[in-house]
This record gives sequence, C-alpha cells and structure tokens, in this order.
Amino acid sequence: MIEIARFADVYEAEIVASRLRADGFTPTLGGAEHAKADPLILQALGWVRLSVPDGEVIAATARLAALRAGAEAIDADVELEPAAPDRALPAKVTLGAA
Repeated sequence: MIEIARFADVYEAEIVASRLRADGFTPTLGGAEHAKADPLILQALGWVRLSVPDGEVIAATARLAALRAGAEAIDADVELEPAAPDRALPAKVTLGAA
C-alpha cells in the first residue's frame, strides 16, 4: 500500500475513498477510526492517510487530481426542474373529533 493523500478532515477522506471505490480502486484509510473516536488525536496521528495498492497508485493519483480539479463539478447555473407531485393534495383538510 502506498499513501497518495492526507486529509485533515476524516469525513472528507471517507468521501474521497468512497468515490475511488466507486471507480474500481481499493483504497484504505489509515487513522480514520481513531479520528472518529477522538478527533483531538487527528493531528498527532499525522492526519488521515489515503493509501492504495501498489498497482493502482498512478491511476488513483490521476483520478484524485482530476476530482480535485473539478472534473465532475456541477455547474451552479443549471436550473433543476421540480419533480411533479404523485397526486394532487386536497385544497382543504378538516380535522374533527368523532
């Protein structure tokens, strides 16, 4: 296993590792469980370390660099259409006691 990145935020490291897993890589996070249990130990551990197997280093590093450069960023100007409701709601709801 070779370290390709370090993260000061354990949850950011988890997101990146999950994204790499979705792309077919097999990353591991060193120190993530300790940091979740005690966030104050994170700096003493040397941050959360993202590592991949030796054969995946070049491709995973390139993928990580592309993600950091915004390869899959969502354009903020795109307007999403609201989903149509499944059914119409009644105009007036009356609550009463029987």
